Order: sequence, then C-alpha cells, then structure tokens
Amino acid sequence: MARSRARVQVIGLDRLERRLAHLVPQLTEAAQEAVKESGAAMVSDVQRNVRRDTGNLQSSVKDTYEKDGLQTSVGWRDQDDLYVAFHERGTRRIPANPTLVPALEREARELVGKLRAEVRRLL
Repeated sequence: MARSRARVQVIGLDRLERRLAHLVPQLTEAAQEAVKESGAAMVSDVQRNVRRDTGNLQSSVKDTYEKDGLQTSVGWRDQDDLYVAFHERGTRRIPANPTLVPALEREARELVGKLRAEVRRLL
C-alpha cells in the first residue's frame, strides 16, 4: 500500500501572530483593572463583615498591589491591628469571625468571570 502525504498550509498565520501580540498589552491592562476592582470589592466585603467596636478594623483594612498591578493583597498592616487575628480565628472567649478568606472566596469567582468576559471582548 502506497503512503500518501498531505501538506497543509495555514494562510494568515503571521497576521494572527501579529494581532495576538498586539492584544497582549490590552489584555494586561484589562487584567490590571479587573484585579483593582476585585481588591476594592474585597475591602468593601471585609468592611461590611468585620466586627465593629471602635471601627478601627473597618477603617484600616487596605488593598495593596504588586507585580505590575496583577496581584493584590487585602488586610491589615498596622502594628495596632494585630488583634484582628483574635477576631478572625477566635479565642476561648471570642468566637471566630473570619472575614478575609470568605471575601477572597466570593471575589475569586467574580474575578474569573470578569477576566473571561474581557478576553472574549478583546478577541
């Protein structure tokens, strides 16, 4: 039995590669915006759900950004806020009231959806 060979040529592959390279900055910018929105949403979520006494934990939760705005960190950073660990994890006398992880879990689903929608829009 003779073997036959087929040759396939993809026309426009170079144009597609250039177009995709052009989209990378737009996708990066969209991802940065989505991460910023998610960071702000997590801060709002934590502020709504954290225990209130003096209001310090509500007002001092912050979002910071690293890796060119593609990574966010939400939490308390002041030395005066170390007691938040007792509220998050609980003690013998204080029941646990976790706010950071639940906020992250809620927003993670939203962030994936935002990124997916933005990629579809740009493509």
